[in-house]
Formats: sequence, C-alpha cells, structure tokens
Amino acid sequence: MRITAFILATALAYAAAQDFPECECGMFITYYGEERLVHSLPPFSVDNCDATLVCKNLCAKEFNALTGSGDLNHVMGNGYTVGQELCLYALINQDLTELSQEKVYGYARQCKGPWDYDGVSTINELCCLNGRYFPCSEL
Repeated sequence: MRITAFILATALAYAAAQDFPECECGMFITYYGEERLVHSLPPFSVDNCDATLVCKNLCAKEFNALTGSGDLNHVMGNGYTVGQELCLYALINQDLTELSQEKVYGYARQCKGPWDYDGVSTINELCCLNGRYFPCSEL
C-alpha cells in the first residue's frame, strides 16, 4: 500500500513538472544587430507544439491590444504609455540605458522553441534615456 502511494505521488509530481504546450509572446528591438526583449506578454496555452500559426496570431492580437495597434504613445491600464513601459523594462531587465529610434516588433515562440516574427510592429519608434520614454522627434 505504501509503495503504491509512493509511486502514485511520484507520478503526479512528475506530471506536474512537465511542460504543457505553450505559446509565448514578446516585444523585441534590434539593438546593434542583436534581438533584445523589451517586454514579455503572458503566455497562452495551445493544443500542441505544432500550432505555429495559431501562436503567431494570438501574439499579434495581444500586441495590438496592448499597444493600441502599435502606438507607443497608447496609454495602458497602469497609466504608463507603452513606450514608458518598454523603456523601464529595457533598463531593468536588459540594462539598456539609451535607445534611439528603435522599431519594436512582435514575436512568438512555441513550446520554448525559437522566436519568430509574428507580423506586427509599432507605428512609431522607441527612444529612451535612463528608463524614460520620450518622442524621438526631440533628438
């Protein structure tokens, strides 16, 4: 009886630790020829790891919802503009203190695979100085 309970507990723990099919979404810039993540979006559960188009479509839809169709001046629910949120993320998570005229692109990845461009980008460019967003026209 104890052995059965131990085997069952071990099997349940193993199953809980397994990754389930997941679609991750992110916002990236190309910084000195290197793709850099400037914002992560909450992941989506998907049916399987072959649903690439579904994942890309989910991420593109989420990107457009968050950014008001790609506008860095769009005000989010927390009161920050999208640009301000991205500048803070870039400073805190990527140690990027200065960004100048960076287009932001939406990306998707399936089941921890490679990131793929999902077809959406911002309509304006990202400019940051020490975590503060400002219009690139002020350069």
